[in-house]
Amino acid sequence: MRRVPQCLALVLLPALCIAHAATLEQAAGLLQAGHLEQADRAIAQVLAAQPDSARAHYLDARLLAAEHKWPLAEDELERARRLDPDLGFAPAAQAQALASEVLQHRWKNPRGLAGYGQAALAALFVLVSGYLVFGVLRGRGRNSTPKN
Repeated sequence: MRRVPQCLALVLLPALCIAHAATLEQAAGLLQAGHLEQADRAIAQVLAAQPDSARAHYLDARLLAAEHKWPLAEDELERARRLDPDLGFAPAAQAQALASEVLQHRWKNPRGLAGYGQAALAALFVLVSGYLVFGVLRGRGRNSTPKN
């Protein structure tokens, strides 16, 4: 009797692995076919079941790039690389193209523009401060002259 649950577990474990792979394959097929909303749902299911799947995070990065959600795509690509630095499951040309595309859009997204905004604000602060200091010094120079 004790062997039945063990045997059942041994039979179900490969089936669960195959189901996981099938879901990833299904999501990849949906993404390839341009069915982004359905691919998003399939990837979300895989990530919920396997949050440490580099392949699922990579697929999510591809989906987010297709949706032009560049900051999110960059985050997912970084997660995939943390889990599998070589991205050995992905064709090298495809992985390189995705990385290049994400990097190309890095400065076009709000996170990239925040750096320019902060620099512009700092420059404006320096200019206004300089103008005020110059005005104060100029005003003191006028007041220090003797009156006749």
